[in-house]
Amino acid sequence: MEQHKEQKVVFITGGGAGLGNVMVRQFAREGYHVFFTYRTKREGIDELVKNSEGSIFAYPADASDYAKAEAAVEKAIEVFGHIDILINNAASAKGGPIINSTPEDFDFTLKNVLYPVYNYTRVVASHMMERRSGKIVNIGSVNGLHGREGSAAYAAAKAGIVGLTKTAAKEFGAYGITCNVVAPGYIATDGQKHTSELIKKLVLSECYIKKLSEPEEVSNLVEFLAGDKSDNITGQVFSIDCGQYI
Repeated sequence: MEQHKEQKVVFITGGGAGLGNVMVRQFAREGYHVFFTYRTKREGIDELVKNSEGSIFAYPADASDYAKAEAAVEKAIEVFGHIDILINNAASAKGGPIINSTPEDFDFTLKNVLYPVYNYTRVVASHMMERRSGKIVNIGSVNGLHGREGSAAYAAAKAGIVGLTKTAAKEFGAYGITCNVVAPGYIATDGQKHTSELIKKLVLSECYIKKLSEPEEVSNLVEFLAGDKSDNITGQVFSIDCGQYI
């Protein structure tokens, strides 16, 4: 195991389940210290932390709440001393066609998809600026790039992440901080088990590689962007979607 990886700390929001949990486990296996937040405690979190021998720390926090983001970052620095990498993954949305949606649903989705990226970027960036280094990887979506019927609020929020990331890349680049977006298509996570076969068929019809992406494949790309080999890459959006968005 490379020594520099043993010294690095990654902060992952929404690490309790789905893609977030896959990333927590992958970064831990690769020798990083991992601090992750979760909103609802899932089965297996205590065991995961216990078995990590101090390399993983879990912390409850609502990512849409700026004050709780501040508290979570303070705790991470208290536990591990610093933060090298921020992965903004936490998201929760309410969908539906525009004509059937409500302003409350739209507001909920913005607060729980776009605001968390701002909250943690704002708090962690000041810490990274002092250290004059850092990696920020934001989880977007192909829906934020090409839209999706029935998902106006989600698509708008994910599109907002792209604009926020590109702006952050320009503002923080002089401090040695990179900011990029990973935009997955449909991911075959545990949370998608109840997705209808009709939706899966629709997604596959849009993909030029006729398969659904595995969360581990997305996590591999995130790890690359979080590592030393991507030091000259910033402000970019990387689709990982089996060709769904071409």
